[in-house]
This record gives sequence, C-alpha cells and structure tokens, in this order.
Amino acid sequence: MLALWSRLVVCFAIGAAALSGAALSADTAADADASCRLPFETLKDPNTGNVFPLSAALNDNSALPDNLRQRYIVADLNSADEDGYCRGVREHFSALGDLSDFPRLRAIAAERNVDIATLANATLDTLAGGDAGPEHREILEREVDDLKNYLQQVERHKGMPLVRPPTYSGFCVGQTLSLCEIVNGQPKLVFRFATSSSKWSPQLNRYYAPINFINSRSWGSDRRYTAADARRDARFGGGSGRLVPFANDGEPIVMPNFLHFLPMPGYAGETRNGIHQTAGGLDSGGTLGAPASLGCIRLGKFQSKVARWWTPTQAKFFVHFEPNRYRKFGIASTGKARGFRSTDPSKVETAAITKRTGAGETAHPRPRSSASRKPEASSPYFPFSSIFWN
Repeated sequence: MLALWSRLVVCFAIGAAALSGAALSADTAADADASCRLPFETLKDPNTGNVFPLSAALNDNSALPDNLRQRYIVADLNSADEDGYCRGVREHFSALGDLSDFPRLRAIAAERNVDIATLANATLDTLAGGDAGPEHREILEREVDDLKNYLQQVERHKGMPLVRPPTYSGFCVGQTLSLCEIVNGQPKLVFRFATSSSKWSPQLNRYYAPINFINSRSWGSDRRYTAADARRDARFGGGSGRLVPFANDGEPIVMPNFLHFLPMPGYAGETRNGIHQTAGGLDSGGTLGAPASLGCIRLGKFQSKVARWWTPTQAKFFVHFEPNRYRKFGIASTGKARGFRSTDPSKVETAAITKRTGAGETAHPRPRSSASRKPEASSPYFPFSSIFWN
C-alpha cells in the first residue's frame, strides 16, 4: 500500500510539472508581450531604485529611422518560477509579413492577396504600379533589397520554434531572449528565443549590467557577407563581415553572429560578452533554456541570424533575473528546480544588485574543439579568461 501511495505521489508531481510547462505556454500565448515589459514593470534600475522608463529602450542614434530606434532586446534569465518550478520555454517567431521592415511591401501583398515573399521576384515597375514617384520607388527598392537579403541569409535557416519542457536532460529550462519594439507607445514582442547564460552563480553580481547597448555586429563562417548585407548594415548604424573567435587556448572557435554588448555608461557589468550562436565545445544547443554558458548569451542557429539581421547597432539590451530563480538543474520527476530556496519577496534582487563573487572563484577552461573552423588571420582574437567568452 505504501509503495502504491509513493507511485501516486510521484505521478501527481510529474503532472504538476507538466502543468507548469503548460501554464507557461498559455501565459505566453495570452500575454505574448509580457517579456518585453519586464524592464518597465519588474527590472529595477540600481541607480534610481525604480523600474526603467519606456524611454530607456530608445536607441541613442538619432540618425536611425524611428522604427529602428524603437527596437530593443530583453533577456529574462529566470529559469524557475516564483514557486521554484522550472518554467519551460516556448519560442515565438513572427511571420515575415508582420515585420516592420516591409511596410510598403506588406500593403502591396495585402492588396494583391499574396504572400509577401513572392514579391521578392517582382520588378520594381510592377510593384510601383501607378505611383512612379522617385521617393516611393526608392523605398520599394530598399524593401525588396532587404526582403531578398532576409530570404537568402536568414529565412532559409529557419526551423520550427523550440518548445522545451521544464526540465530537459537534467537542466532547469526557462531562460529566454526577446526581440522587442515599441509600437504605438507600447512594448511589442517580435521574436522570443530560448537562450543560455552564464553557468556561474548569479552572485557574480554586476556581471550582467541591467541595461546595455549593442556595440558591434559581426558575422558567421557559414554564409558569405554580401553587398546587400553591407548596405543593410550601413542603414542599421554599422556592422561588418568579420568573424569573432573565442581564443580557446590556441584552437580558436568562431562565435557566429556575434553581437558585442557593453554596459550603458554609469552601470557596472562585464565588457567582453556577446549574444551569439552556439559555438561548439560540449554544447550544440542541448542546454538552451538553462544557465550553461561561460558568460555569453547563446542562441540557436536561425535565432542568432535573426538577432544579427534585425537588431541595429546601439540597440538597448536589458538583462533581468532574480537570484533565487536562476537555477541550472531541475528534477525531472517533479519539475522542481534543484537547490531552490524560498526567498522573502522583499529581498529578491535583480542581476544588477546581487552580491559580488568572492575573489577565490576561478573559471574552468573551455573544452577544445578540433572541428571548429579557424578564423581569418585578420580577425580579432579575444584571449581573455574563458569565463568571459562562450
């Protein structure tokens, strides 16, 4: 009888964990923009003690078009919920026709009742129709250029959005990175991806600044950097076809689509991290959703290409987590995060104001990968301590 009762308890626990993952899916579907509101509702600015104003998300480059200035990124690094259960991840991909990059082409596609991708092969005269004004044609030409570029450099790598349960291979899953923009004065989700941040204790404090900006946008080795990429980069405040390698003790590993981010002036944070595609070593994406990197913010292949393509230089990048919800491992039978301890909500702090790591902590060397493509001789190396690069 006792054995039967034990099995029932375990089954109930597994059911609770499954429901926790289902709740995440329901919540994100019902309120898809919630992650984009984190900086303005939850993340505390350590300099003021208040949440950030919406204006903090605006790109400081006034030369950019308005729609690009209102693009920003939010990393939600809490892998567990407030009750200590791993959250799970459900990615969100906006449809091509919903992206703000193609307003004229969207209107034409809607008028003709066709998929916007079909317009990539249309002539400019056909698209312009009766409006042959130079400004209209110039805008159409730019949008077609970007549409072809997206289809060739990004869309062809697209797979299904990742749906990962609360625990996966022993990891506690729940970390996300959201590409957001302000539309009609409100935060709006464009893409949400599973991500993986530092496996080191969140008590690293000030390791991730609460607000950062994208300092540079680099390339990957699996596709050619074209004239169309250069034209788009010029419109996006800068970017290059260079490769960024992790030094890896003399056997460099390229970190594709590397978006180097820096803390905003006045905020403390590590200066040698980036957002990039998983880059070899022991992991090829199997731990996405859980804290398992050496410091960088990692994404899948398509996801990193989208982030590189969509994000302008100087875009703001917010990082949020609560130390008691930053958990690496989970218990598969219950969905509970390992090592989770309940914390008085009044004492919960975000990443910017947690306790500093002791000086005795050391980083473990990154495993070597003989299969990695070595970067060109002209590429800059980053031979820093491996805790900073992943």
